[in-house]
Amino acid sequence: MKRGLLGAMALALITATPAFAGHGAKHSHSVTSWGSESGEGDDGVFSLASLNGTYIFKASGSLNNGAAATADILGTLTFDGLGGIIGNLTMTAEDGGQFSCNNTFTAGGTYTLPAPVSGPGLATLVLPLTTGSINFNLVVPSTDGKSADAIQSDNGTLLAGTTFCTTTPTTMALKGHLTRVGGDGGGSSSGD
Repeated sequence: MKRGLLGAMALALITATPAFAGHGAKHSHSVTSWGSESGEGDDGVFSLASLNGTYIFKASGSLNNGAAATADILGTLTFDGLGGIIGNLTMTAEDGGQFSCNNTFTAGGTYTLPAPVSGPGLATLVLPLTTGSINFNLVVPSTDGKSADAIQSDNGTLLAGTTFCTTTPTTMALKGHLTRVGGDGGGSSSGD
C-alpha cells in the first residue's frame, strides 16, 4: 500500500510539474529564456520605446538626513519612448517626526535601455530632484514594457547638495516597482 501511495504521489508531481505536463510545447524554458506563461520575458528586441507611457512608481527603503529614517516614494513617471521622463513624486519619511513632500519635474529625467543579447532588459533611470538627482537601475522583464523593478544605484550615498523637496539626505537606499497605467504603450486608462 505504501508503494502504491508513493507511486501515485510521484505521478501527481510529474503531472503537475510544467516541464513534464506538456508546458514545453507552448513555451520553451532554458537558462536564456525569461518570463512566464503570460508572455513576460519574450526575449524580443529592447529599445527606448519599450518604456513608453505613464507608470505608477512605488519605492521604499531608508534615508538619513541627520537621523535614520524609513522612506517611501509614490508617484507617476511618464516615459516618452525616446529616453526622456517627466513625473511627480511624493516622499514620506519617519525620522523621529513624520514629513511628506512632493517633487514635480517637467524636464531633466532620462533613461537608457540598451538591447540585451537575451533575458530581461537592463535599464538606467535618472530622476531629477529639487536639486541634484537620484539614479536607479531597472530590470524590464519584457519588451512590451508593462512593468519594471527598480533599485537605487547611488550606492546609498547621494551627491552633495541633492535635495528632495526641503530634505537634504546624506544617504538613501530605495528599491521599488513601476507598473504601466492601463498596461499599453500609450499609457491609457484601459485595463489589462
